[in-house]
Amino acid sequence: MKYKLNRVLLIMVGLIFFQCTTTSDDFIISREVTTSIFIGSNEPEYVQLAAKDLIDDIELITGITLKTVTSMEECNGNCIVIGTVGDSDIRNMVDINKISALEGAWEKYVIFSSKKGGNNRLNIIGSNPRGTMFGIYYFLEKELGVDPLKYWTGYEPVKKEKIILQTIDYTSVEPDFKFRGWFINDEDLLTEFKESGGIRKIDYPYYGQVTNPELIKEVAKAAVRLRYNLIIPASFLDIRNPAEERLIKEVSKRGLFISMHHIEPVGVSAFGYQNYWKEKEENPLFSFYSEKEKLIETWTEYAKRWAKYPDVIWQIGLRGIADRPMWMADPGVPQSDEERAAIISDAMKVQKEIIMNVTGNQNPLMSTTLWAEGAFFHQEGLLKIPDNVMIIFADNSPGYVWQSDFYDTERSENNKYGIYYHYQLWGAGPHLAQAIPPSKPFQLFKEAMDRNTNEYAILNVSNIREFPLALQTSSDMFWNMDSFEPSEALKAWCANRFSDAPEETYAAYSQYFDSYQKVGNKQIPGFLDGQQRIKGLSILGQLNELLVDGHAQREKHTKQTKSIKVKDAFHLSLSDTNPAGGLPLEESLEKVNLQLAGFVKAKSLAVSADSKLAGMEKDFFESNLIGQMDIVIGLGQWLENCIYAKQAADNRDWEITRQHLQTALNAFEVIDSGKQKASKGKWKNWYRGDKKMNINALKERTKEVLKSVGEKM
Repeated sequence: MKYKLNRVLLIMVGLIFFQCTTTSDDFIISREVTTSIFIGSNEPEYVQLAAKDLIDDIELITGITLKTVTSMEECNGNCIVIGTVGDSDIRNMVDINKISALEGAWEKYVIFSSKKGGNNRLNIIGSNPRGTMFGIYYFLEKELGVDPLKYWTGYEPVKKEKIILQTIDYTSVEPDFKFRGWFINDEDLLTEFKESGGIRKIDYPYYGQVTNPELIKEVAKAAVRLRYNLIIPASFLDIRNPAEERLIKEVSKRGLFISMHHIEPVGVSAFGYQNYWKEKEENPLFSFYSEKEKLIETWTEYAKRWAKYPDVIWQIGLRGIADRPMWMADPGVPQSDEERAAIISDAMKVQKEIIMNVTGNQNPLMSTTLWAEGAFFHQEGLLKIPDNVMIIFADNSPGYVWQSDFYDTERSENNKYGIYYHYQLWGAGPHLAQAIPPSKPFQLFKEAMDRNTNEYAILNVSNIREFPLALQTSSDMFWNMDSFEPSEALKAWCANRFSDAPEETYAAYSQYFDSYQKVGNKQIPGFLDGQQRIKGLSILGQLNELLVDGHAQREKHTKQTKSIKVKDAFHLSLSDTNPAGGLPLEESLEKVNLQLAGFVKAKSLAVSADSKLAGMEKDFFESNLIGQMDIVIGLGQWLENCIYAKQAADNRDWEITRQHLQTALNAFEVIDSGKQKASKGKWKNWYRGDKKMNINALKERTKEVLKSVGEKM
């Protein structure tokens, strides 16, 4: 209640102050002043939608609904003028000197005050329509205090009886990264949070339904409000399924460039390929080596459908089923790296020809993402990538270092370069809990800038809601690296979002990020949420085998598996994703204990900060930090006790083994408490789709092994 009263008092004091200091140059939106919005007649739908967001947000703040007009003659009173520099109407309305800097610029915008006939104008003019759109959203965030992520964070702007804006004169920079976007990947929570958007015809256990269309609208709206211009709207998207195509329609209408998962060249995943041929009552291998003509037919059919949409960045390349190498889908593929890389190179050449023929564009936007074996082959000089294709380098997946091809590859004048960065990765993690502080991507993005690798940047952000800090700060970096300072950015984040405890929340976030334990020469996190899951399940498997005296058999199997992986380009390229996987139990236990101690300290700081917060600030802090802490603390306690149980089992002390497994099982209460903090109100069903980390399955597996130990005693 105190929080609400303080807010009301601030608003009342602010109104009294403004009423006493208002000047004739102030732009006022109130019930006493007529204010209209003029939008250039040639603006595309996404600018119109941004203008509607402006109207809706002003109504949310003041209760006043502004009307739009189509001619300046209808602008009686104050007027917000929205348009693009190339529009002749706009050029006739505004001071040409104010907009001359926009000529030929990429997504740049100006926001400035002016007067006409005794009335005040607020002008938002872009160098191109996206620049106009981003100018609207910049104004909403910076001048009216509207959170770009308000749907995801719960932050509503402060209510006011009137809006009074003093003279504005702002010119944006051009963004440092040209294409800047989100990859909605491993989106298990998104797909099942709301009612189904449709059924997916896919032989894959993690996705049974399509993300609800109303939810994907909120994803797209958040992206453009944060001034991103690119999105990959789903994993394994099949445009031939109307429910999945709707995702493309929704994000496209928001003005986002649209692209594809790196396993979907020309929009075709293995699952889409299988669906296409199943309808023809055939079941060919998904193989460019064995079924080349069938793949070409499928690529062509899908390209025709994707080509109906504007602003596609076509993905080319060749991978197999479910983000695995293509040779895993066809055992007949040659075994040498040279031959495999030649197959991929040939596929890219064919794909480019298909895209040019279907679109009629001899220079379409295209990219190829060098992830996993692609990065390995490229570094070895085995891939032949067509000219005018953006070459996208990837990190090591937990988001801490670039793969070595990023550093070793000489940049060609015939290609442009970009980056693929993981804030999230299913498997190693992070997935349910954020783990990467702003300082780490800043370091890597700066390296990209220094190597002219800033044409394109795609962020793997999974289910969105876990990563608002990353989404906000990355946008700031992509627009202006020189003005970004990581620690100051985190301080500003805490000051803006937790106004009653800025220093305390900053200390809690900092301690949380610092607590993740690094391993190996590259100092990469070894115990992210997914990594702990993998390690714990492996230990439970070993325990189960010990119960049936299968230890020697497992040792032999482990050596065989390791031998196979060392020879495989795919596994070699991903050796960094789980660097603690091979650590002895004693070293793993030491790291887990250190990480837990750090998290417990961070939790103490967070609880203290939380006691000073109220309302939406408290709700967001508890879901975004405290709840995620509980999840990783619970996972750490689970893994810690799985290790203790394995050590006891090695000594055949089954009672101690049982005790530790019971303690491991109790750790799921801590995890559940974290999930509950992020499942309040409209987020009640947020974890309904948890099929990747699959906390319930971890719990059941722990119960099974505990039961087996009890039977052994």
